[in-house]
Amino acid sequence: MVAARIAPRSLKDVNVPGAASVSDWVPVSQLCLKRYVDDPGFDSHVRDCERLSTAISYYCREVSHVASLSASIFKQVPRQAIQYSVEPIDSFHKFVYEDVIEGKNQDEANGNTMNKADARTILQLEEGCNDASEIKSAYRKLSFKLHPDRFVGKNRSEEEIKLASEDFGKVKLAYESMSSGVRSNGADGSKKKSWYESLGGRSRTDFSGALKLQPLETAKETFQEGGYKAAIAGLSPETVMAFVTRNQAASK
Repeated sequence: MVAARIAPRSLKDVNVPGAASVSDWVPVSQLCLKRYVDDPGFDSHVRDCERLSTAISYYCREVSHVASLSASIFKQVPRQAIQYSVEPIDSFHKFVYEDVIEGKNQDEANGNTMNKADARTILQLEEGCNDASEIKSAYRKLSFKLHPDRFVGKNRSEEEIKLASEDFGKVKLAYESMSSGVRSNGADGSKKKSWYESLGGRSRTDFSGALKLQPLETAKETFQEGGYKAAIAGLSPETVMAFVTRNQAASK
């Protein structure tokens, strides 16, 4: 599975309306790569696999094209500003597709997304606030006030406890929403993970992160010398737009 996004360092420089909708990873295509079974280039972990990086470098125009067929925003963003990542299809389906598209791991009470405007209201922040220290301070204050453990042994009705628990869940979701979607994932030196990368938690170990692309001529030469063959298949617009829409909502 191939995912694409605007490189964090390029986001501020890309003057394209709606660019925030691809500020976090968006799955855009499948890559099928035919190679020799004993090829040493496939012995390493997916994030270090030279052949995968070569394949994406060689077919980045095709990947960009199929991405634009499902989400027009990719037509407007300069190709050089786009980063690509890869992940085995079984890992993507288990940790990403089943959660986001099929909703198997969603919080049924609160949902799994919240736009930043609503998140600021819940955290009692000023409009437009993006200061990490203020966000964390507001979250700690409200989560301490509403934490379920504070109601143990207290003379509170079941209804009061239930409402406090729901409010605690909303505060937690608001904090996660304010800390996700448009965060960088290390391309700019930050160790923070974006929302897409955080899906699956520590169990999701086969996501490559941003690949370092090679010059087209170099990738072409490597491909031809190695006798490799590959195919690119686009995803349904519904699948791609589910992530585009989510990213757009998270950036507001």
